Amino acid sequence: MYYWSQILSVLGLLAVVLLVMLGAYVFTRWAGKNLGAGGWLIRSGGSRLQILDRAALGRDQSVLLIKAGQRYLLLGCTPTGLTLLAELTQEEGENWEAPASPEGPEGKRPLDFRALMQRLREKK
Repeated sequence: MYYWSQILSVLGLLAVVLLVMLGAYVFTRWAGKNLGAGGWLIRSGGSRLQILDRAALGRDQSVLLIKAGQRYLLLGCTPTGLTLLAELTQEEGENWEAPASPEGPEGKRPLDFRALMQRLREKK
């Protein structure tokens, strides 16, 4: 009888550990979809501020394309803060919001990140 109580105790402990691990897994999956960029934390202030795209440049560095109201901003993001790299025109910004089809409206292809950066370099 003593052995059965030990076995049941170990099985109960194993079941609790598995339930905790399963709960952690389910929560991280939910949090990754709902709390990250574009999730409810960013949209809670309204739909005027949206992150349209993000490109990682390094371990803690990235470039963000933000729509703030009717303005499109290209921002550099580092641990020390944000830097405005460029303000896009209405047409350039709308290309990022176009549906993900091979051909955009009017038969034009939407700009990719490399083409956008080349256009910005040419403006300087």
